[in-house]
Amino acid sequence: MQQIKILLKKKMHKIILLSLIISLFINKLSFLPCPEGTETNVSGVDDDQGNPANCVNCQPDYYFNGDNFIPGVSECEECQISKAEGTQANPGGIATLALQCDINCPAGTQTENGETVYVAQKQECNFCKADHYNIFDKDDFEPGDYFCEECSIKKTSGSQATIGFEAQIEKQCNIACPTGTTTETAETNYKIHENECINCNVNFYFDSNEFLDGVSTCKPCPVKKIIGAVRTQVQCDVQCPDGTVVKDGKTTFENEKSECVKCAPNFYTAKQEEWIAGIDICFPCSNILIQGAQANYPSVATQATQCRGTFSQFLTFSLLFIYLYFL
Repeated sequence: MQQIKILLKKKMHKIILLSLIISLFINKLSFLPCPEGTETNVSGVDDDQGNPANCVNCQPDYYFNGDNFIPGVSECEECQISKAEGTQANPGGIATLALQCDINCPAGTQTENGETVYVAQKQECNFCKADHYNIFDKDDFEPGDYFCEECSIKKTSGSQATIGFEAQIEKQCNIACPTGTTTETAETNYKIHENECINCNVNFYFDSNEFLDGVSTCKPCPVKKIIGAVRTQVQCDVQCPDGTVVKDGKTTFENEKSECVKCAPNFYTAKQEEWIAGIDICFPCSNILIQGAQANYPSVATQATQCRGTFSQFLTFSLLFIYLYFL
């Protein structure tokens, strides 16, 4: 008898356990998942409380793309670009793309119509704005994913929005180096950034204290060198014509060759009139002055003024000979 009771008790336990399993299974069936991208107000995506009509919300980062949201039937689509903050579930009827998602075009891009927000898909952001360029390889541009860089030097005119894969820097921006400067490879246009412009061009010079790459300009030489060569003496031909000097006696001029207005000490000219500064030269004396030699304007820089005369030299040697003879 005792054995029968034990068997009945075990059988009862099995029946109860089986009933619990069946009950849990039935309950699970009654809480079916909501349609894609939707959820209930209280229990999330896996609980419609046995009634699909409870699936009334679009989940965070999901939106409804339609005119009439039907709870338990309509699905919500995932945002192509999620909001950085402030994302939340909203009733399907108001969960528009603009409310649920980030609809801003990537930096420096716009739609074909000039808008900086897209209407339906991020791929609408397929243009670089005016004064912006595609930093990626030519013909490599993914609308809605790629941004466009702002030109470091903008064009003074003619800048316009351009479809991304054609918006190269040379088309969108002013890539000319500052006046008189070049890149390391002697190009007058930079490739990516103006700080590539680091040198003065041939026949240009820099006359300030600190050269700023991509900012500083170089001045044209007053007279160009025949052979190209960052200061004036290095880059330019600033030498006065033979035998001439500027007012203070230097043999180099600052700005114009016409500054070379005098014959140098121990140099003379036979053209006291119509002598042209910067073009005409002065000739070296065959007999130089030992004392008192100085630069003079051509009108007075005669051979007699600038040089030691032959008779004077003869007299000097004669007196020296007589002096030595009587010693």
